[in-house]
Amino acid sequence: MNDKPLIVHVLYRLDTGGMERILVSLINATVDRYRHAVITLCGFGPLRDEIEHTVTACLSLDKKPGKDWHCYVRLWRALRMLKPDLVQTYNIGTLDLAPVVKLAGVRRQVHAEHGRDAADPKGENPKYRRLRRWMAPFIGRYVAVSADLQSWLIDRAGIRPAKVVYIANGIDAAAFNMPHAASGPRRLLGDFAPPDSLLVGNVARLDKVKDQAGLLAAFTLLRDENAHLPCRLIIAGEGPQREALERQIDQLDLMETVRLLGDRDDVAELLAECDVFALSSIAEGMPVTLMEAMAAGLPVVATNVGGVASVVEDGVTGTLVPASDSLALAEALRTYVADEKLRRQHGDAGRLRAAARFSLSAMVAGYVTLYDELLDGQAGAASARAGSSLAGHKES
Repeated sequence: MNDKPLIVHVLYRLDTGGMERILVSLINATVDRYRHAVITLCGFGPLRDEIEHTVTACLSLDKKPGKDWHCYVRLWRALRMLKPDLVQTYNIGTLDLAPVVKLAGVRRQVHAEHGRDAADPKGENPKYRRLRRWMAPFIGRYVAVSADLQSWLIDRAGIRPAKVVYIANGIDAAAFNMPHAASGPRRLLGDFAPPDSLLVGNVARLDKVKDQAGLLAAFTLLRDENAHLPCRLIIAGEGPQREALERQIDQLDLMETVRLLGDRDDVAELLAECDVFALSSIAEGMPVTLMEAMAAGLPVVATNVGGVASVVEDGVTGTLVPASDSLALAEALRTYVADEKLRRQHGDAGRLRAAARFSLSAMVAGYVTLYDELLDGQAGAASARAGSSLAGHKES
């Protein structure tokens, strides 16, 4: 019988994105200590393949649009079947499930806040703030992935400080530390980005909150004012804004200079071919893509929203600009286009900062500490019993 505690993660959809990538990394890094299962409200994307053989179960509740009351019943049944020791929900889309988790007999709940959406970028929606307070009695801890979200949960949402824990997102920085080709064609992009071009990269889901429309407007200004140096832009990611962005690319006559690459499983290799990274979001938690870009040695131009400033050190590893300001974004990109030495200087500083401040091991340690505290040492006891059993087996 497997006596490792079972943690069930409940999220809206397991699709490509920073939050989802953190979930996958956390599961794969702690399988020796816990069992994991994933329940989504609305299906799966390609990341499911990375945990398919790791998790106990991977279920979709197939939620219908709007209020689907039967979805609550399906969740209750799934939890009664799985009998988890702890449930962790993610972001506002799953917060109202907390009473269902309690009714299913689960005593321990965690809710993780990874950021806000385009409809409420500053977290001012009173309905959502009230919901967080109303759900607080059911939730043992709120996890904030940035200091910005931590202070917002306490000061604006009214959650008791003792219930809020800050665990910064982390990455395997070494996986993105790849050599950049000094000359010659870019292997993954071929003729699209010739050796004499400057390549700007963006990795994010195609969603209004990421404001790739603003990035395209800024890139148009950059292209028009740097005719002597061919600039290219790649956007890796998929989402509901694809058609709108394709129309904008056509309207701005960017077909030859911008590529929408869709979801990619070779982000580290793509970043190694870029010269600058750009993030144009109007709201963020603690963006994993910024950490990855810095680990890849790229200078970063990013909007100063949410926890971005805790990742990017302005003037040292990159440049921060106001959100929804295409002129400022274009000007910051133009500075890096014109100064190869600055690109290299800020890129090197970013690589060091990513490795020192945003490690996967530190993030995993934070979650293990939290889980074990709520599980009353159950995971540690299970590990100890497993170790004793193994030692006895060896002695015999």
